[in-house]
Amino acid sequence: MRQFAVHRLKNRSDQLVVILQHDGVGDLATRVVAPLSANSAGRAMERVRIAVDLDGSEYVVQLDRMAAVETREIGGACGSLDKFEQSVKNGIDLLLFGV
Repeated sequence: MRQFAVHRLKNRSDQLVVILQHDGVGDLATRVVAPLSANSAGRAMERVRIAVDLDGSEYVVQLDRMAAVETREIGGACGSLDKFEQSVKNGIDLLLFGV
């Protein structure tokens, strides 16, 4: 599971998550993820809830709701947020380190 790949959760196929965890620690049985919500359902908030476009649809990455999820609960990849890498990193920096 690649960092910034978007996956559906197996037990909630309507829930998309983005993998935040670096590929270099892929041997763990969990991945740190953040949920995506439809833009109308999740209000964008500068740097912490990031508005993104995924295959022509608008979503909000909710970094304030990041969590560790067992890899067995994560379905196949259905997209990538590689082009939003710096925005995601900036949001994590603000959320965890205040910078």
